[in-house]
Amino acid sequence: MKNIYDVRYEKNLIYILPSEPGCLSSSVRSEVYPNTVILVYLYYLDTLSVYWSYLDGIPEEIQVCVISSKEEVLKEVRRHIEASGRAGVQYILKENRGRDVSALLVTCADLIKNYEYLCFLHDKKEHSEEVKKDTDLWIENLWGNMIGSSGYISRILRLFLENPELGVLAPPEPVGDYFCTWYGYGWHDSFGITSELVRRLQLNTDIRPDKPPITIGTVLWFRREALRKLFDYGWSYADFDDEGLRRHDYLSYGIERLFPYVAQDAGYDTGTVMTGRYAEKQTNYLQHAANLMFKEAEPYFPVNQLADLECYQRNKGRIMEFARRNEEVYLYGAGTMGQFCLTVLRKENIQPAGFLVSENNGESVVECVPVTELQRMERLQERAVIITVYELAAQREIAEELRRRGCRKFICMWEKE
Repeated sequence: MKNIYDVRYEKNLIYILPSEPGCLSSSVRSEVYPNTVILVYLYYLDTLSVYWSYLDGIPEEIQVCVISSKEEVLKEVRRHIEASGRAGVQYILKENRGRDVSALLVTCADLIKNYEYLCFLHDKKEHSEEVKKDTDLWIENLWGNMIGSSGYISRILRLFLENPELGVLAPPEPVGDYFCTWYGYGWHDSFGITSELVRRLQLNTDIRPDKPPITIGTVLWFRREALRKLFDYGWSYADFDDEGLRRHDYLSYGIERLFPYVAQDAGYDTGTVMTGRYAEKQTNYLQHAANLMFKEAEPYFPVNQLADLECYQRNKGRIMEFARRNEEVYLYGAGTMGQFCLTVLRKENIQPAGFLVSENNGESVVECVPVTELQRMERLQERAVIITVYELAAQREIAEELRRRGCRKFICMWEKE
């Protein structure tokens, strides 16, 4: 069993859908739409207008349920929806505990049993002016990528119909100048509570701290069967202690990240879905951000291609094991890559004995480590050497020279597959 992050990547479970009028036949619509519900939790009265266009775009045949812990919010939503001419919407006032997560798992627990395809959304509000731009894009991410238009909703339902192994569709990880989730830091110290929930629900899944979660929040589409185990657990409002909202082990933070693992246990995949419009914005942002980060990181981490990063990941463990196994280790090459290897080793509390070079350019010490010409190194056959140079031809030449001089304990830092 593979981790859900790797499954999404390897199966390319990223869907970009147009928002134009839908493509479901009338017969399929008559069967699927009545079996679909969109659940909306709203809390902030002053931002309701942000969501009107999204709510107005939901097809009439799809059931809508609005939940809030504030009567004034429900009253205002009802006023808008009834003015738009839509009928049959269900309004539920919930206990003000557990926020959006309890709205899904507790308030809607019985309602969920009546539908096969479900979407859950909630509102969001910035808590400081500096993150308003990022938060506005996040709201578009959450709502636009879930219910961007009636045509878009029909295409999401078609995805479920055409891909029976697909259990969950979530918006992409949010991007933004003040957000770090999108480049792999999705746990935010909540791995512990998430793994505890995996244990509590007895999920057969692959969860690891070095693989980020792919759902951040409770906004998602899902097939009821994919998350049955989560809803059958029997949650109550008492499970949510809102005094712990600022703690990383707060229950909701684990549940927000748990959905794909529940789906995997049930035999379903989790994918990411977005509109073409949002995909354009995200691609533009990621291109800019990747360029900025690689350029600034280059003096400290001198690799600038994905192939280099993957090569480094493959070889790092080998290098560390080799260095720990040998008492006296030398680094062949005192240039950029040699100093990079030195930094990596020192971070693991490993101090090389020195640098080896083919010809000394006059430097006897680099980064407080002595530099020795190969021809002047005594008892070379007793030394262990890490070849740090990147070019394959140079690696082979150095390896041959080490063998010729009797050295048999050496390893290449940038060994290709």
